[in-house]
Amino acid sequence: MRYSTDLPNLRMLSTKKLVPHEDSDPRRVSRLVERLVEEGCLKNPPIVAPVPEKDQYIILDGANRVTAFWELDISHIVAQVVSYADPGVILDTWYHVVSGLDENQFEEYLNEVEGLQLRECTLEEARASLTTNYAAAYIICDAGVRMVVSPEGKLLPDIHLMNKVVGAYKGRANIFRASNDIWEKQVPYYPNITALVVFPKYTPKDLIMVATNGYRVPSGVTRHIIPNRALHINIPLDVLKANWEQSAKDEWLQNWLMERMSANAIRYYSESTFLFDE
Repeated sequence: MRYSTDLPNLRMLSTKKLVPHEDSDPRRVSRLVERLVEEGCLKNPPIVAPVPEKDQYIILDGANRVTAFWELDISHIVAQVVSYADPGVILDTWYHVVSGLDENQFEEYLNEVEGLQLRECTLEEARASLTTNYAAAYIICDAGVRMVVSPEGKLLPDIHLMNKVVGAYKGRANIFRASNDIWEKQVPYYPNITALVVFPKYTPKDLIMVATNGYRVPSGVTRHIIPNRALHINIPLDVLKANWEQSAKDEWLQNWLMERMSANAIRYYSESTFLFDE
């Protein structure tokens, strides 16, 4: 049961303390920079989790927003702090629907990826290969399924390889997110589909290792399901970039929250929701 005082944990954090686990999308970052300058506020807070034994926070969701803040040289950001131990915080994986790229051109780009070994297989074999770390991913095309053979069967080399694979089509094709690996289910929604790239299921420990070692998984792969997500906080950028002490910004955020409470401006919706303006 939810109560009106069970609010998301919003914190005023230095952007220098935020560590990404996934790559950003330059095109989305560029649009976010323009929107932030135009609107003058942070609409939705990124989701972060503390890094054990370090004064850092791993960015679970909102890497593009934080990157936009870095580009604008804004010193602080309001983030929603969660923990992987929190009930309801779930880590899942998106797959890439690669669309609008000629199949022959797609194959040429793959052939240019250094160290890439593809092996033809069945869908069942491909799925099993991810659980045994034999493959770093698998690629489904109209012609069939191929697993991306893992170079060492280890996380960080696999991440490095997958960034090169995604780099082969990133910026050259449209990329959509999918939650299943059934080719026949994707085709009706994406008539110009070229390939479906399927990534492994990562664990929180994996992502912390990736982030703290300076690696990043490809953009649009990890999916965090966060209960009680805070949206539409609309924090003025003038406050976030102001040259104030941390304590002053913390106090400002607390006062802002109390004002929102007293104005009865906070609403909790328990229903599952579809947004059509993202």
